[in-house]
Amino acid sequence: MNQNLLKYLKSQSRNKIIFFKNDIPEIKTLDVGNKLSLEIKSLVSDSKVGMKSLFIIEELFSNSIEESDLYGKYLAIKNLGILFEPELKINFINLLDKYSSNNTLFVHWEGEEDNENLYFLSKEKGQKISIKNLSHITL
Repeated sequence: MNQNLLKYLKSQSRNKIIFFKNDIPEIKTLDVGNKLSLEIKSLVSDSKVGMKSLFIIEELFSNSIEESDLYGKYLAIKNLGILFEPELKINFINLLDKYSSNNTLFVHWEGEEDNENLYFLSKEKGQKISIKNLSHITL
């Protein structure tokens, strides 16, 4: 295991978020886009699609928490583009905060990032998300 990752996992921080680009073979990853789109397909014209989607996401995430000798309790997520759909009104930072407080949260991030921000898609044309208040590491 990466020494920086091991040191980070042993640290006492409010959040434990690991952003990664390359697959980590020993973790089971939830494909959020695939699972959520199947679940909300029938809700697309519902005026409460945002609220109902959040409930579905909470259930998906809670049911996808795994246990590992290496990482303890963790949630690993990928294919997150659907979470940025305006109709769903998802607060991405709140989700990260919530699911990284009691578990290690692995986030497969396909966009760009720097020390304080994530960029959904790209720095030039994407959505900027401040992560400066969340303890995290990038692999």
